[in-house]
This record gives sequence, structure tokens and C-alpha cells, in this order.
Amino acid sequence: MKKQKDLLLARNLFALIVFTLLGIIIVVEKSKGLLIPKATKDIEKYLNKHYQEISDTVIQEATIYKENTYTAKITSKKNKNLYFYIHKKRKKISDTYQTDFLEGKTLFTYLEKKIKKQIKEKTQTNVTVYMISTLDQYVSTTQEDILQENNLLQLKCYTIKKEIIIKNWTAQEITNEIIDIMKLYNSQDILPKNYTIIITNKNHIKEAIEIKNLTIDFINNPTNMDIINDILEEKESKLLKENKITYKYLEEE
Repeated sequence: MKKQKDLLLARNLFALIVFTLLGIIIVVEKSKGLLIPKATKDIEKYLNKHYQEISDTVIQEATIYKENTYTAKITSKKNKNLYFYIHKKRKKISDTYQTDFLEGKTLFTYLEKKIKKQIKEKTQTNVTVYMISTLDQYVSTTQEDILQENNLLQLKCYTIKKEIIIKNWTAQEITNEIIDIMKLYNSQDILPKNYTIIITNKNHIKEAIEIKNLTIDFINNPTNMDIINDILEEKESKLLKENKITYKYLEEE
């Protein structure tokens, strides 16, 4: 009988401890949630102190508390896809301004998907799109066009990466295929800064070449086939250097 009472007492004590600990955790979490207004003010002060030059052009959105951190999203009034975060954890405040906002990482991630979709709608072809530079490296007029998303396909601020399957592994066949794809995009006013073309041999699927920095000038370049021939012969020719074209053979998997 005494053992049963001791066991029952131990169980009740354990349940009380667990209940108490859960109660403490809930109270602590709720108290941290109640501190959101203070964290919001601290983040606002941080924004005005460190980024006063943009404070009038952004919106500080609602502060969220998660995983012991208070976070506010700071969004551009010009484009909702350009934003960065300010985090407050304990007494330390940090932000993602440099990469997300100044360099435009969040905006460019969105624009790459948008441009890719527009190309697909216009040409029924799949490509990968990469923004060429960071937002802060463009002049103000180009920055404004990017923020307003004006005529994105004609901005020449991106590169198109496209894979082409070749039946005949010859300089003439490869040159013609590259020219055809460029003409297709050009006819639809799709004007990237340059192209990265991956050429894959249909008869030997593991044989592939990645050619970078091809521009629309390649179409009318009288030496275009010589360029491709130098690549097929794995040369580091003067012709390739003059046209700033680079290439590499992709490794077999």
C-alpha cells in the first residue's frame, strides 16, 4: 500500500512539474509577444538612424515574433518585391539591407521568374534567366525602369541561358541553331545583354559545351562559324578573345 501511495505521489509531483514548466513557457512566450510594440519602436529607430536616406521611400510592415527574434519587413514604396528585413534578437539588431535591398536580391529573384515567364509566353520555349548585375551598379534611370518594370524584355539587364540539342555535331549545324534561336527571340523584342548557350550532342548525350557571352552580333558576324569551329577544336584563339566569348566542355555525370 505504501509503495502505491509513493508511486501515486511521484506521478502527481511529476505532473505538477510538467504543468508548471509548460505554464512558465506559455507565460514567457506571451510576455515576449506583448513586447512587440517596443521591438517595433526599436526597429523603427534603427531604420531611421542607419538608413535615414530611404526612410521616406519605404514602408515598415508589422513586426513578427518567431524563434526568439522580432522581425520587420521593410518594403520599397516603388516596388513591393524590393524589400529587406530588420531583426532584433535580445538586444542585438541586424538587417539584410546590403544584399536584399541595395543590391536588389529580392527584386531580381522575382524579375528573373517574371522575364522567364514572359519569354515562355512569347516563344513557347524554356530558358533560364539571370540578372547581369546588382541594382546599385545601374545608373538611376535604369534603376527606375527596373523598379517600374518597364519593358523588361528590352532592358538588356539580363542574360538568357538556353540548351540546344544538336543532331549533327558540326560547326555549321551549331552556328545555324544558335542564329535561329537568337532570331526567334529578337523577332519578339526579347533583347538580353547576352546569351549562354549549352550545346548537347543528340547522338552522344554526355557530350556538351557551354558557350558564354554570345551577343546578338553573332548573327551577322562573318566569323561566327570560325568561332564555333575553334570551340569544337578546343582552341583558346585570338578570335574568341576578340569577341569575349568563353566556353567549357561539361563534365560527364
